[in-house]
Amino acid sequence: MSYTQKSIIVKGIVIIVIVLSSLLNGHLQMNRKANQVEDIFMNGEDGSGLSIHYDLKKIDDSMSYCISLAKANHQENNHYIKQVNNLHKNFSSLKTIKQYSQWYNDVQDHFPLAMGYLESLSLSQEHRNMLSKYQATYKSATHTIAYSPYNQYVRDYQEETSGWFAEIIKKGTHVKEVDSFD
Repeated sequence: MSYTQKSIIVKGIVIIVIVLSSLLNGHLQMNRKANQVEDIFMNGEDGSGLSIHYDLKKIDDSMSYCISLAKANHQENNHYIKQVNNLHKNFSSLKTIKQYSQWYNDVQDHFPLAMGYLESLSLSQEHRNMLSKYQATYKSATHTIAYSPYNQYVRDYQEETSGWFAEIIKKGTHVKEVDSFD
């Protein structure tokens, strides 16, 4: 084998190593960034725990209390209460941001109706006060979620990982996708 042939082989190996190294490095950086964005969903922007997930947990807790309130007033078989009860049961099995987002959309469709139904009943003053507290918690959590910076982090991630080379890395190395919370 001549020096020229050996030189071509070495150059080819170097190019392959550079390409593979670039793919691996891009994959690792994108996945690290995706994990950071998802961590914001779970633990908040500053890691304090004040996050969308925290607010969803508060909503789920309020739903649980409303279900108990309905049971105390013999209303657990009401259509709205049953829907909320099903949503409450499903909360602990949610795994992905897309699932949390769908759950939250369903909650927004059903929980206000259940609270409105309970409000229309002849509740004791103590139960009215409790219901009022659960309604306030729900409203506060939905307000906080509406102003969460999480979706901006998702957009930033998507912008940072756009372009033809990033798309090659994503498709070739199965980079983790990050879902927005809509």
